[in-house]
Amino acid sequence: MNENEKNERETIEVDIPRETIASWLEEQDRIDREESGETVLHEAERIIYGDREKTYGHPSKNLQVTANFWGEYLGTQITAKDVCVMMMLLKIARLRNDINHRDSVVDTCGYAALIERCDE
Repeated sequence: MNENEKNERETIEVDIPRETIASWLEEQDRIDREESGETVLHEAERIIYGDREKTYGHPSKNLQVTANFWGEYLGTQITAKDVCVMMMLLKIARLRNDINHRDSVVDTCGYAALIERCDE
């Protein structure tokens, strides 16, 4: 490998605060949603039937794995639907800090829809 190739492969480190990156990503998401006109329900549906399922498999199986871990930790039996409800409660707790935080609203809708998908 010559010197030019070596320099091209080196990682460039940029010191950007995490909050700045998160703010920028949230703003880009907001702009994309406004341009597309996507509602929170449509966004939740797109997420739970799209990338998440491609990445993690059918939600009932993935949620049951989480339920098994949580159940072992707590020493009790938990169902996949219990995980959905508890995740909704987490998102609702976060909404107390900012009722307009779209991601938490979308996720709450998504977990509500996943309750039904647990029966598929």
